[in-house]
Amino acid sequence: MIRGLNTIISDLLTHLQQSAFRDIAGSRASLRIPVARPLLNALVAQLLHGRRAPVKSIDVRPHDHGAIDLIVAVTWPFVPALKVGLTIERQPVFPESPILVLHWTLLGGLGTIASRFIGALEPLPPGIKLDGEFIVLDIPVLMQQSSRSAAVLPYIRKLQVLTREGRLVLETDLEITPPSPFPRQLSRSAETPASKPTPT
Repeated sequence: MIRGLNTIISDLLTHLQQSAFRDIAGSRASLRIPVARPLLNALVAQLLHGRRAPVKSIDVRPHDHGAIDLIVAVTWPFVPALKVGLTIERQPVFPESPILVLHWTLLGGLGTIASRFIGALEPLPPGIKLDGEFIVLDIPVLMQQSSRSAAVLPYIRKLQVLTREGRLVLETDLEITPPSPFPRQLSRSAETPASKPTPT
């Protein structure tokens, strides 16, 4: 019975996605999604899979007040795990500027290793840009890497990325705008052909 219900839900979601959600137009939703540390680390592991960066693993450790620690285990011999501190510098604004900006610091004063580590990360995945002390995340580009998240992208009206101890919290407002009840009308100049000059 559960398997049959899952099939129905999956078919319904597929239908809604293919129809651009027009059958539920006018819907609004506000969501608060706390993502626990184990799930965060699983998602990061998927992102690292197949990349040539000298990184064995990244342990994501969210804290309160927009702070995140990353414990980065590298493949270089005799180099200890690197501790990178992140703070949320700027929240995305949809749709005008859907960019999340993080300030990063390599804790421990390992300047030479930091330069080598940063150089080894390039090229970065699509949607991620390193700009000096800042990491710039282009949310639409990142979401377009997955067909399911890309389908939700046009309906995001607000997205905030917050942190709590051990959790990353996403707060988002979604709205599916109803189609206009009136067909788009042509302007009068487009409806009528240009008048010919009257012969003299």
